[in-house]
Amino acid sequence: MVRTPCPGGVAAQRERIVELLQRLVRINSERAEACPGAPVGEGCAAALALVLEECSKRGIATHRLNDMVAWAQVGDRGPLAAFPVHLDVVPAGDGWSRDPYAGEIEDGILYGRGAMDNKISTAILIELLGDLVSQTDELPCRLRLIFGTDEESGMGDMRSYLDAGCEQPRWGFVPDASFPVVRGEKARLHLRLTSASSMDGVEIVAGTMANVVPDRAAARVDARQLEHAALDKLEHTGFIVRRGDGSVELSACGRSAHGSCPERGENAAASLLNALDGLLPRTSDVGRAALADLSVLLCRDVHGEALGIAREDALFGPTTVNLGMVRLDSCGMSCELDVRFGRGLDQEEVLDRMLRAFGSAWSVEVLASKPVHLVDQDDPCLKVLLSAYERVTGLPGSCSVMGGGTYASLLPALVAFGPKFPNTHCGAHGIDEHVALEDVARATEVYREALRGIISLADNEKE
Repeated sequence: MVRTPCPGGVAAQRERIVELLQRLVRINSERAEACPGAPVGEGCAAALALVLEECSKRGIATHRLNDMVAWAQVGDRGPLAAFPVHLDVVPAGDGWSRDPYAGEIEDGILYGRGAMDNKISTAILIELLGDLVSQTDELPCRLRLIFGTDEESGMGDMRSYLDAGCEQPRWGFVPDASFPVVRGEKARLHLRLTSASSMDGVEIVAGTMANVVPDRAAARVDARQLEHAALDKLEHTGFIVRRGDGSVELSACGRSAHGSCPERGENAAASLLNALDGLLPRTSDVGRAALADLSVLLCRDVHGEALGIAREDALFGPTTVNLGMVRLDSCGMSCELDVRFGRGLDQEEVLDRMLRAFGSAWSVEVLASKPVHLVDQDDPCLKVLLSAYERVTGLPGSCSVMGGGTYASLLPALVAFGPKFPNTHCGAHGIDEHVALEDVARATEVYREALRGIISLADNEKE
């Protein structure tokens, strides 16, 4: 039986994991401008270089497929078990109580963008695979830790992995969600809507990514276009109004949340567009009509009622629509949406209904898409993961589904498994993202037990 030792003891291993997690958090791996050797930004490239260096230090074999994806592996025979993690993060945004890229530890909590999503899993699994290096010859399967750098922006990294003909795993898990086990994910569409219509004297900037509920939105408007009585009232509803020479700057604040659950946030872009729809006089101008389209169709519910795509799936729940980005300038108007839905819809119907709702003044572009993902409850690896969770935590294991999307949606055999524990708050995709050090320790033990279970699964199959 292959064992997973802890060189230097459990306490020393936990210190190494936390130290590596801090180093990863201190790398700002938000998507950025492409440059040679860094197609999604220098921060992502730096994070990828760091994890490959750390794997090599531990004697784990590494392979760089391209500048977006690489892997580390122990074992050279038998079925493939894979554990994809991502090193990129969503933009930190404003409102943090501390530096989002400092990796500070305070009262047993490590703060920083990516601390939970998804650098904790990266640090843990590098350490656990390092434990197995000395037993490579005994392993009945290959254990591959896949590093991606474009998960938050469409999963182009994992698509390139598959397009290159890389092997689909037989077993494994994606450590990028919640415990106990997430066996299904909604379908997702990342859409861009554009209109050539513009408005003289109106500029809008809101949001940074489609899959994040924006907590800030701002507009600059020619003062002559505004209904000033309505503007006076707006100042008493939480909006920031700055009057200048001939123009008014209007800012809305909200609460950030993951784009898969927009109902948990307060969308500043939606608030701003609704406010402008009330402040600007109704005219026949096509730009004014386009603004009204956004307000009516996207800003008054998060389930797609106005678009005609609201559906309630008995397993996956309702359709969600997140307005993640809005831009309006002299060149026209655009917005990016994150649409997630269960088995009652398909991509063609969503696009058809959206085009009908918006009309010919708008175009709709699909930037990324993925289908519904669902693994059978009787899957043997799924049962192994539930058992690992139960043995370590003493809590009952169960399966769930979610609106969030992980690499599992492109790797049909895999489920999402941790690292977030039930009834804990971590702030992923929001302000002050963090992870408790005691949860780092607990997750390490769950993942250690899960690796043992997968190795046993391969052993039993060999027999």
